[in-house]
This record gives sequence, C-alpha cells and structure tokens, in this order.
Amino acid sequence: MTFWYYTRLTLLSRLLLPLSWLTAVVTRRRYRHRRPGNYTTPVLVVGNLSVGGTGKSPTIQALVCDLTARGFCCGIVSRGYGGRSSHYPLAITQTTPAAQCGDEPKLLAGQLGCPVVVDPDRHRAVTYLLKEHRLDVVISDDGLQHYQMGRDFELVMIDGVRGLGNRQLLPAGPLREEVSRLADADWRVAKGSAPSNVPVDAVLTLNPQWPVNESGQRLESGTDIRAYAGIGHPQAFFQQVSDLGFRVVETGSAGDHQPVPDAWLRDSRYPLVITEKDAVKLSSPWPSHCFVIRLRPELPEKLLDSIETALRSHLAWQQ
Repeated sequence: MTFWYYTRLTLLSRLLLPLSWLTAVVTRRRYRHRRPGNYTTPVLVVGNLSVGGTGKSPTIQALVCDLTARGFCCGIVSRGYGGRSSHYPLAITQTTPAAQCGDEPKLLAGQLGCPVVVDPDRHRAVTYLLKEHRLDVVISDDGLQHYQMGRDFELVMIDGVRGLGNRQLLPAGPLREEVSRLADADWRVAKGSAPSNVPVDAVLTLNPQWPVNESGQRLESGTDIRAYAGIGHPQAFFQQVSDLGFRVVETGSAGDHQPVPDAWLRDSRYPLVITEKDAVKLSSPWPSHCFVIRLRPELPEKLLDSIETALRSHLAWQQ
C-alpha cells in the first residue's frame, strides 16, 4: 500500500478515514481490557504499531544472544504466521517444518537454540512454555496488540526509512494502533536508521553478511543476480543486495511469509539471492544457484543495559 507512506494524505486515504475511526474504537476497547502481566516470569513483547517488516525477528535474535551472554535463560512465543499445525501449543524441534510452525519461529529456533513455542493463543503459549522450562524471561515475537497475553515490558519496532507512514490507522494508513500508543512502550527501536519524525531510544544495526549457498560457497562480487524476498518490506532487502555491490536484474515477492516460487528456484540463468526467512522454507538440498544473506543484528549496549536492569529488577521483585 504505497499511499500509506506519502507525506500528505491521498484521496484514497481520506475516503478510508471513517473505517480508520472504527479501528480506533476497536483497538481502544481491546487495550482497556488487556490482561495484566501476572506470570511467574517477566514477559517482554517485541512488536510494532505498523504493518510490514520493521525488524522484529532480528531484534529478538540480538536480544536473546546478548541476554544469554548476560546469564539469562530465554524462551520465545510466537503466533506462527504462515504455518498451520494440527495441535497447539507447538514446541519447535529441529524436525518441525516451517509449513507447520511458521518461517520466523523456525528461523529463531534454529539461530538461537532456545525453546520456542507457537500458538495463536499467546497466553496459552506463555503458560505452556513456563510449565516446561525454567526461564528468566519470555520474549513474544509480535503480539503487541494481543492483549489476552499479559506482558511486563514492551519494545516497539519502527522502520527507519518509512517511519509511521501517514500516521493513520488501518485501512487509511499502516498503523494498527494510534501513534499515542508509543508513549506506553518501555523502549522504541528503529530498524537501520533513526526516522526523522519519530523519537526512538535506539537503532538496530542489521549487518548483512555476504551471500552464501547451502554448501557455504560465497557469491562472487559484482555478479548479476535475481533477488526474491517473502518479507513484509522486500524493497529493503533488495537495497541491501544492491549495497553489497550486486547488480539486481530482477526482483520478486509474493508477500510476507510466502515461499519462493518453484519457477524462481528452477531458473538458473542468474544466481538467486534470498533472505534467511525464505531459506528456512527450502527443502534440502537447495538449488546450487541459490544464495542466502544472513544477518548479524546488533543493538546498542546502552539499550541492552537498560533492558537487563529492568528484567533483573522485576525478577528480584517477584522473589
């Protein structure tokens, strides 16, 4: 929805404003009836106000890596978008297919090695996770608006380039809740760079790595390539590829969580560069011309210190 990101409201946005007012009524009511954070372990939600890719998964990756190094035992809960299981809660194992649990939970479980539980009912997921594991913190992948799940802390992600768009609620704009909701969050983090019109506490650095295929072979610099991204903001990935020095001759995306089409995987005229999120949905062996760009996300030390202090204070208070 490109009209969401124009500086001024378009005619279409203005026509949709009455529906956005209805969205405001619904979201305010849900917020008023939110469940308190009364679990035995603190719950930290990493979510967003706007639709599309804002960097939640790489933020969780950076958070878990750092908190684990600081002595925390972490667990993750997720809705599991893009997956479908015959039973919930679903604890992800090495053999759980992405089609069952969703691409992002599968990716996080593989990267981090911590327990990950998927359930459309996130409250049930948290309860199950804490029953099965001794944890110091539960991190919810998304779920900022899932108020049936209690939470103790909230970290809101904001796209550094697109910001909050035209700052209107769905469907006139990209927001799930009103801009004022940002004031209730504990931390506000931008992906990639600080937006010009939204104050943030920190910036997430993605650090894209050089593309490699399944066997670890690196893609030669300056190669003409095709790029595919089944993520919320594919243009950001295509820009990453260009910034690495590759000439992108064709791009494709069928939408967030959608797998790479077979036609793209069969076409070996050019190397195909994809995201980690796309790679977890591929069956092994991959086509030899398929390369993935992995991320090594980093959060500023000051933000991580603040999160650690808040978690330790909460744990001490609970004892």
